Amino acid sequence: MPSVILRDTKLQGNIIEKDSITIDGIIEGDVKAEEVIINKNGNITGSLTADNNIEIGGQVTGDLSSDRIHLNSSAKVRGKLSHRNLVVDEGAQLEIASLTRKKITNNNKE
Repeated sequence: MPSVILRDTKLQGNIIEKDSITIDGIIEGDVKAEEVIINKNGNITGSLTADNNIEIGGQVTGDLSSDRIHLNSSAKVRGKLSHRNLVVDEGAQLEIASLTRKKITNNNKE
């Protein structure tokens, strides 16, 4: 079942979620989940790691790692991105280094 961190919430510490997490609040710590969604009011200081997808509409200072990263027009991101697919909407504010990963197969290591 997906988790939601509401707008008026401030958390310090790392979060591990087995499913999806949507964040509207403030997090100081790393977040790991199958899918991480940071809404427009979300503000994260820490690394984000997701198996499938990271979608950013708010502010993140930290590294992002996922198969797919989508930076919405309202995104403000500072950090390193590691991904297979990257989507950046016009208007996103970025200070990033980006690394595109290859798909790993039995015969082909990353």
